[in-house]
Amino acid sequence: MNLSAIAIRRPVFTVMMTVALLVLGWVGFRTLGTDLFPDVTFPVVAVTIPYPGASPSEVETLVTKPIEDSVVGLNQIDRLRSFSREGVSQTLIIFKLGKDISEGATEVREKVAAARWKLPQEIREPTINRWDVSATPIQIFTLSSKTSLSAARKYAEDVIKPALEQVEGVAVVEVKGGATREIRVELDRAKIEALKLDPSGIVMRLRMANLNVPAGHYDEGTKEVSVRTIGDFANVEQIRDTIVATAMDGSAVRLRDVAKVDDGFADRTVLIRSNGEETVSFEILKQSGKNTIEIADAVKARLAGLEKGLPSELTIAEIFDQSRFIKENVHEVEVAIIFGGAMAILIILLFMLDLRSTMISAVALPTSVIGTFFFMYLLGYTLNMMTLLGLSLAIGLLIDDAVVVRENIFKHLERGKPPAQAALDGTKEIALSVLATTLTIVAVFLPVAFVKGIVGQFFRQFGITISVATVLSLFVAFTLDPMLSSRFSATVHHDPTQERFYQLKRPFLWFFEGMETVYRGMLHWAVHHKLVVGVLAIGSLFFMGFLAKLTGSEFMSSEDRGQFITELELAAGTSLDETSKASARAEELFRKNGEVRTVFATIEGNKVKWRVITTTKEQRPGITIAMLKEEARKAAASVAGAEVTLADPAFIEGAATEAPIMIDVRGATYDDVLPTAKGIAAILVRTPGVQDVRVKFSPGRPELQVQIDRQRAAELGVGVAQIAMALRTAMEGDESGKLRVAATAVSRSEEVPIKVRLAKGDRDTEAALRALTLMTPRGPVKLVDVAKFTRGEGPQVIEREDRSRQIQVWATPKNRALGDIVNDIKPQIAALKLRPGVTIMYDGQIKMMGETNENLGLALMLGVVFIYIVLASQFESFIHPLTIMLTLPLALVGAIVALFMSGNTMAMGAMIGIILLMGLVTKNAILLIDRAIVRVRDLGEPPLQAILEAGPERLRPILMTSAAMVLGMLPTALGRGEGSEFRAPMAIAVIGGVVSSTLLSLLVVPAFYVAIENLKGFVRRLRGLPPASRRAPIGVPAE
Repeated sequence: MNLSAIAIRRPVFTVMMTVALLVLGWVGFRTLGTDLFPDVTFPVVAVTIPYPGASPSEVETLVTKPIEDSVVGLNQIDRLRSFSREGVSQTLIIFKLGKDISEGATEVREKVAAARWKLPQEIREPTINRWDVSATPIQIFTLSSKTSLSAARKYAEDVIKPALEQVEGVAVVEVKGGATREIRVELDRAKIEALKLDPSGIVMRLRMANLNVPAGHYDEGTKEVSVRTIGDFANVEQIRDTIVATAMDGSAVRLRDVAKVDDGFADRTVLIRSNGEETVSFEILKQSGKNTIEIADAVKARLAGLEKGLPSELTIAEIFDQSRFIKENVHEVEVAIIFGGAMAILIILLFMLDLRSTMISAVALPTSVIGTFFFMYLLGYTLNMMTLLGLSLAIGLLIDDAVVVRENIFKHLERGKPPAQAALDGTKEIALSVLATTLTIVAVFLPVAFVKGIVGQFFRQFGITISVATVLSLFVAFTLDPMLSSRFSATVHHDPTQERFYQLKRPFLWFFEGMETVYRGMLHWAVHHKLVVGVLAIGSLFFMGFLAKLTGSEFMSSEDRGQFITELELAAGTSLDETSKASARAEELFRKNGEVRTVFATIEGNKVKWRVITTTKEQRPGITIAMLKEEARKAAASVAGAEVTLADPAFIEGAATEAPIMIDVRGATYDDVLPTAKGIAAILVRTPGVQDVRVKFSPGRPELQVQIDRQRAAELGVGVAQIAMALRTAMEGDESGKLRVAATAVSRSEEVPIKVRLAKGDRDTEAALRALTLMTPRGPVKLVDVAKFTRGEGPQVIEREDRSRQIQVWATPKNRALGDIVNDIKPQIAALKLRPGVTIMYDGQIKMMGETNENLGLALMLGVVFIYIVLASQFESFIHPLTIMLTLPLALVGAIVALFMSGNTMAMGAMIGIILLMGLVTKNAILLIDRAIVRVRDLGEPPLQAILEAGPERLRPILMTSAAMVLGMLPTALGRGEGSEFRAPMAIAVIGGVVSSTLLSLLVVPAFYVAIENLKGFVRRLRGLPPASRRAPIGVPAE
């Protein structure tokens, strides 16, 4: 007994199955998390090795290269990046997606341990961590103070940071800005040299005077008593009173006698400013895979509690909250689903002109959507942009199966059959056609298993969600709809004038009759002018190809999130104070724009990063985010000599690229790489639609290089390490220990670093450094006697990729599609003459766009193959599926035209929409060709007559289902809320494709069907075979 028969015979069982599905779906919905996109985990392991005192070049040669050589042989490595900075090496091992990060970290740890003997003895212990590139801030707050920023910083570290890090899902709270406490010991060089001391000697004496040492234990009866020597500093006075030497007269020399000891603050390396006011910030980073909205809400709830006890001079302000964008985005999609569903039901009512039939068909919509939530829960999905977008685009699709089944049941009711029999026969007759149309949707998304990378992570949840919802709608169409039809259908009057509301329906009936009459005439013309129809169809494809070039392509449509990033880089060596002053002037200039809410500036060295928060799209009609970016660019350009880059916030957490256009130039040395990088920059500068061109390489800040004379140093009894460390201690300073401060009622315990170095006047000139004295067993040695001083420039950072030095060239598009720019520059870059060993690689969005096109192109091709397999299996024919699949290129025509007319490009969203389109548009042709085959088989009609009758007979359900799909997606296509830049092109492509394929397939498919049938008959006659048998194909039911 088939499924429909069981449902009709056992209505209570059918209702209970439906209720169970709804209950499970509701429970699943309530437990689903909410996020912006599917979780994309990037398996990256970072190896960080401090090498104090070493220049970037030394770090690269002695540390970075050996580490690269040791890990390069690991399995599933995608990229190997390294950064050699002054005193530290960092190597990022980026594995391919899908690699177990714990396994990868273990493998890296083993390789680094094996290579430890190759590294210098002076390095500090390597740290190997999972590098969570998805840990971008989800919230940023500021803590302002009316009195002291140092107090704000301390409160943030002592109270706010530990409280928020206890929130489930929070990875870390980063506190920036303000000042950190430090005991500053500034030595008088003349005094310590008179005592035959150097800074390193002072450091050692302070360490020896600041100790807690366990001495052991002894037995006291039945107990064991531990003995510990307490000798650490209790306060700053004890530090000042520390004896560091003995004078010639035998008196003790205390630290206060040779140094100035202050309880002050460390030199600042980062400044934070919000709307022109210096402040302290704390950023919330979430754990990978955790729910953003839940974490953000919990953080705000915890902050609300903390604010009750906040000192009156401190104020907390919110700068950025990603959860707001996610909530608004999800709300927009939910509204689109509701309105799309309502419009689809309305169009069904207008076509069917029967409230009972409409209600029976409409039941499929909430049942399928709610039931899908349960399977999303089982699969571990979240309510994110891709899953909800899949549901919103499938709204019209989910009601299709029920509509087709109900419409066919209604025809059987018109033949005078009892409701139960009409429900059974009507469903059975159309079952395989409906099954085939559903399977084509599923078939389109089967290839997602073959799609790799970020696109695969996105596309998989989108496709599987649609597939599950479609299969559920098929289940409802075969069970609940026939059961309801058998129970609640009324007798159909053969005289329509006797029906209720006839006068209301009459204008619609006249319209449908007129439409059918017009279509009969057009169809008759099309099947008798097959050549003309074919030429027009082919011509439309050529027209599509022409428009596709004008449409342009890019990786992702730019979104207006009400914020963007502006980066400024001043000349190498620019001080922090000077950088801050220059940025402050530009910030003030830009903040005069009334649409700018906040300019949150982070200043580090010679670099500045603005996070600009603007009013929302709805609050600034007519003013686009691109216009505000241009204002920011002008303001930033007012900083003399600054290089400026503007970018949108990260589209995918962890997959952010610094600029849309990134080109990597790699080679053995910078001398080999730099000319090519400059050549590429010159090409970009003269390419239309390109701005913010930057060669990401700086020769470095001015550098005083101290070259040690090894032979002379050995003769005087001083080692290279001693010289390097003495110079570093004198200038940068060395930590001699901690001052441990006990907790109080209002603050936590803390360990304040004690930093020792020469006084500023003794270390801020070349002459002062030349005169630096080193103490050796053989006596004092002047630095100038064992070293040569030369001026030069050293790179601030040496970047390497896949074991080669690398320079990146950055740029951003301006009012031009990224794909068009790439098409312009690639031939020119390929024509550049490269030095031996130099290679050029495209990175950033260019690389991602190429991978997207490749992966989705494969998915599209495989989807078409699977559609053919489904159709050939249904019709038991190798030829008829080709006729039906003519709708695929015809759909592309409409999709491209719609994208072009709406001003959208072929980005990832539009490409996903086109793949979905491939599964949708075959539905109409299946209904049409299937009916023609049935008439040929059962009524013995010739193919021409069969298609002339099948077309008008299927016209209303075809138009009805197409209109339902179009109107169901219309709210998404017309949406202008948060995130609409990504969603709308997808819906626009689908709507355009459905419209064109519907209109063209109603004429082109019948013409090709007749042409193919005529060709088959001609071939059989040539071969002397009898006419084809009218027997039913396997699997095609008789009426």
